[in-house]
Amino acid sequence: MSDQKPTIQINARPEELQGRYANIVAVTSQERDVIIDFIAQGRAGDQQQGQLVSRIFLNHFTAKELVEVIQKTLTEWEKMRYEGGTK
Repeated sequence: MSDQKPTIQINARPEELQGRYANIVAVTSQERDVIIDFIAQGRAGDQQQGQLVSRIFLNHFTAKELVEVIQKTLTEWEKMRYEGGTK
């Protein structure tokens, strides 16, 4: 039995492929969902302002998978950056 997940075709409009910048993330957990808000914060004159870039709703299983993938990716990045390792 293979541990590989089946591949799926993902469609995206060109403007979605450009991505969006966020420098703040806020995470809220409810009984059925985890809500992730991505926010871009900047200065407008003397005031700090934030703009919601995207709000993502995940079930807890998908949120756990996301945490594991991000942790693995960051561990690999740190190894390459700080230990001079190669991928």
